[in-house]
Amino acid sequence: MKNYILLLFVLACIAVACNDEPIGQTPVDNIPPGPVSNIKVENTPGGAILTYTLPQDEDLLYVKAVYSLKDGVTSEVRASLYKDTLKISGFGDIQERQVSLIAVDRSENESVPVTTKIIPLEPPVEIIGTTLSLAEDFGGVKATWENLTRAEVSVVILKEDHNKEFVPIQTVYSTMAVGKSVQHGLDTIPSKFGIYVQDRWENRSEIKYFTLTPIYETQLAPTKFREEHLPGDTGYDYGLKMSNIWDGLLHTSSNPLTFYHSTVDDAWPKSFTFDLGQTAKLSRLVFWQEQNDASYGPFRHGNLKKFEVWGCSTLDPTGDWASWTKLADVVSVKPSGSPYGTQTNEDLAYSAAGEQVEFSVTSPKVRYIRIKVTETWVGGHFFMIDEMKFFGDNR
Repeated sequence: MKNYILLLFVLACIAVACNDEPIGQTPVDNIPPGPVSNIKVENTPGGAILTYTLPQDEDLLYVKAVYSLKDGVTSEVRASLYKDTLKISGFGDIQERQVSLIAVDRSENESVPVTTKIIPLEPPVEIIGTTLSLAEDFGGVKATWENLTRAEVSVVILKEDHNKEFVPIQTVYSTMAVGKSVQHGLDTIPSKFGIYVQDRWENRSEIKYFTLTPIYETQLAPTKFREEHLPGDTGYDYGLKMSNIWDGLLHTSSNPLTFYHSTVDDAWPKSFTFDLGQTAKLSRLVFWQEQNDASYGPFRHGNLKKFEVWGCSTLDPTGDWASWTKLADVVSVKPSGSPYGTQTNEDLAYSAAGEQVEFSVTSPKVRYIRIKVTETWVGGHFFMIDEMKFFGDNR
């Protein structure tokens, strides 16, 4: 019993000792580290890259740059003791700025600030803003821009409302080097629009204004679509037939068998044909890669990377390609540009919204569609498509 009581006493003492331990970094001293030196400045679009020589203090922890992006708003960035470079971003103009570099040790002592001057180059929003454009499109307006530095920006499309105020109707977040977006579902009447680009520091380009008249279009009713099978066309495997691409259902855990899976064989390229059930001047096609494969998903596996869209008004049962007109060459582009197997949130959102294929206004009216698949994201012996929707003028 005495041993048991002694054990309880020892454990209690240990618990008390543990509770008395200080939380966080124990101060070492109150001596500040030396300052950084030999600062060099490389001005960049909207910022600068600073390199420097670190002080020799053994307890150095990091170096921070303190600066003002806007009046009254102080910002800072940090770099560990293992680096001699700091990158500053977020300036919306090319005015001269002062930046203070401060060394900090493990006791949070700060060195004497060393101030240097930077003159940011033209910021990305201004560069991108000069390339912004809006044009009339089927069912809406099309925005285009260039972002060669792949800066993280949002492009905002505005439309004048009944109060004569310009309100946002679409915001696109993008890092694509060559960007494009279409706002559909607009009335085919002359309207006033605006467009600007903004970064995450709320720097904005000037608004560009346009008066545009959207071109008439409607979605072609998928209930009229019918499968056709021409000589040389592929079939399907695993019960995942062609008509799944116009059933209106994306592949989910509750809809596991709603995509098209071609025959698995060595024949390449692979084609398939269907009847739209109506003659129309096509404006665009929206297609979805197989979305919900836990192992692969968009921009992987047998999803379409390159394909051709062909059309005709009268079907030749021989399958002779000479009777068809090529409507589009399509290349699926991953917005992030990341390597195979890597999918960013931007990539997933882009694919989930459907990839747009535009047809020329000079393309002929067609009733039959033939898709020729020339490459998938992984190669191999088959392809997959989750869904396709066609739009145009069928009047």
